[in-house]
Amino acid sequence: MDSFSDSGELYLIRYQFYTNQHEKVTNYNLEDFSPENQLKVLEYIIRSTIELNLDASNLIENGRSIFPDDLNVFQVLQAWNDLHDFGTDDSTYFEDLKEAKFELQAILTTFYLVKFEKDLNQAIIFLNDYLENLNISTKYNEIEIYLILIQLNLIRGNYSNVKKIFMQLNQFPEFVKDNIIYQIIESWVKSIQNGNENLNNCFYFYDEILNNSFNDDDIKGKIHNLIILFILNLQLKHYPESQEILKQIENIKLDYEQLSKENDNNNSIKFKDDELDNLLANQITLDRLINFGNESEKLLEELKKINGEHELIKDEASKNELFDSIVTKYQTTAV
Repeated sequence: MDSFSDSGELYLIRYQFYTNQHEKVTNYNLEDFSPENQLKVLEYIIRSTIELNLDASNLIENGRSIFPDDLNVFQVLQAWNDLHDFGTDDSTYFEDLKEAKFELQAILTTFYLVKFEKDLNQAIIFLNDYLENLNISTKYNEIEIYLILIQLNLIRGNYSNVKKIFMQLNQFPEFVKDNIIYQIIESWVKSIQNGNENLNNCFYFYDEILNNSFNDDDIKGKIHNLIILFILNLQLKHYPESQEILKQIENIKLDYEQLSKENDNNNSIKFKDDELDNLLANQITLDRLINFGNESEKLLEELKKINGEHELIKDEASKNELFDSIVTKYQTTAV
C-alpha cells in the first residue's frame, strides 16, 4: 500500500509537514511507525525542528546510530542544520556539491543556493539537472522537487515555465494528484491564472487548512498560511480583509513574544527577520494601493535590512535605473 495515500501511515505527517504544522511533526515518535517508514519520519522531524529555528544536532546524531546505512542523509541534514544554526558550514558541504545524488540532497542544496548564495537562477538549473537524471517512476515519488521548482519560477516571474512544469505533472498517474504536495502546486498555478474563481479556490484551500488543522502551538505555520491568505486577498482586491489579516499576524507575534518572555523559555521556537520578507513586500503593495504609498519608503528600508536581495528590491532598483536613463536622455541643457 502507498504510504502516502489516504490510508497510508505517512499520510498525516506528510500533510502536516507540507502545510507548515511543524510543531505537530516534531512531536511524533519513530516507534509509532513501521520500520520501512521510520527514516522518512525522522527526516520530517529533523527538517521541522530546523524550520522552527531549533538545533537538531541530537536528533541527527541519534539518526546516525539508528540508520548506519543512511549516513549520507544525516550528513546533508547536519550541514543544513549548521547553516541554520550558525550561519556557516565548516564542511563547505553545499558549496562543494556540483550534482545531487538523491532527493533530499537536491532539495537542501537548492535551499542553500537561494538562502545563502542568493542565486535563484543557479538553483533552478541545479534542480532541472537533477530531474533530467531521474527515471520516470522515481519522479512520481519525488514531487517535492517540482514544488520547489515551480516556486522558484514563480518568484522569477517565469510563468510560462510554471505552466510547462505543471503540464508534466498532469501526465503523472492519478495517485500523485492525491498527494498534498500536488494540491499545493495546483493552488499556486491557479493563483497566477485569470479569474476570480481560480483565486477563490486557492483562498478556500488555504483557509480550510488554517481553520481545520492548526492549533495554538503552530505559531510559525499559522503566520505562514496567513501570509498566503493575505497575498490572495490582495489579488482578489479584498483590501479590508487584507488589513484584517495583517492585524491577526501582528497580534499572534505579539502574543507569542509576550508568552516567551513570561516563560523565559530558551527552547521555544524563534522567528528570524528574513522569514517575514514576503510579508513586508506585500505590505508595500497594499500601502501603495490604499494609502498612496505613504508608508512605502519606511517599509522598503525595513525590507532592505532583512533581505536586500528580495525580488521587490531588485525590481525597484531596475525601475529607478530606467527612470534615471529616461530623464538623462530627454533633459534639456540650458543655453
